[in-house]
Amino acid sequence: MTLHAFLSRLIWLCILPLVALAVYLAADHVRTLEARHREEAAVLAHNVGTSIDRHLGAQISALQMLASSPLMDDPERWSELYREAQGFQRNFGSHVILVDPTGQMRFNTRAPFGSPLPKLPQVKGHAAMPTVLATGKPAVGDRLFGPVAKEHLVAVGVPVLRDGRPEYVLLAVIDTKQFQQRLDELTLPLAWSIGLLDGNAQLLARRPPEAVAMGESETRRFVVNSTLSPWSVLVEVPQGTASEPTTTAAVVLALMILGATLAGVLGGRFASRRLSRAL
Repeated sequence: MTLHAFLSRLIWLCILPLVALAVYLAADHVRTLEARHREEAAVLAHNVGTSIDRHLGAQISALQMLASSPLMDDPERWSELYREAQGFQRNFGSHVILVDPTGQMRFNTRAPFGSPLPKLPQVKGHAAMPTVLATGKPAVGDRLFGPVAKEHLVAVGVPVLRDGRPEYVLLAVIDTKQFQQRLDELTLPLAWSIGLLDGNAQLLARRPPEAVAMGESETRRFVVNSTLSPWSVLVEVPQGTASEPTTTAAVVLALMILGATLAGVLGGRFASRRLSRAL
């Protein structure tokens, strides 16, 4: 074996372990970037879900205060209760409805007190009022079309308990635009989308609104379920967008490893030739 061949093999034996280590570190860095993106999407969905639950929880607590008012026990004083319900509407932006067990509205802050009112509409899926009557606990329903408001709403209901039984149900009807405003305040990475879905998987709000739902094979989806309602928060990240930063990082690292390897090999071969000639 010539000295030149021996030195060439020696160079490769010295460089290959370093190349293997560099490849491992590069792959680990790419995996770390992917995990970070998944974590960011999951955290976003969790934070939005928590914010929505707090919004619903605040309205439930305020409704429970109205439901425990002594004004509720005297129909002659429901006009005073109506005025308190108007204060709820001014603070939360949600109108209040008092409903009897048959579904008949007794008052609705969207209409003057004493106005003739229809029954509650039937809701496909989770309905707040039947759930409240069946469980005696607060409930959040799915999207419905309000017969008085003439727009899409969701209802949050609490029981009016007397002797442990729900005699009436107080409902706060929330315009879905409130949830859209909350999503519009978010800052999202490019091409990401976030949606709030009810128990029937119908959109209550979405950001950006013009986004088109894509198939599972084209997006990464991160879902967080609400703790107070049958709703869920969905964050969608297009597959190409999710992998683009990691792909870029992988290409840059691969080029750097290749460049360093070639530089080492060429430098070693040049040095080995000079050493061979000198000897």
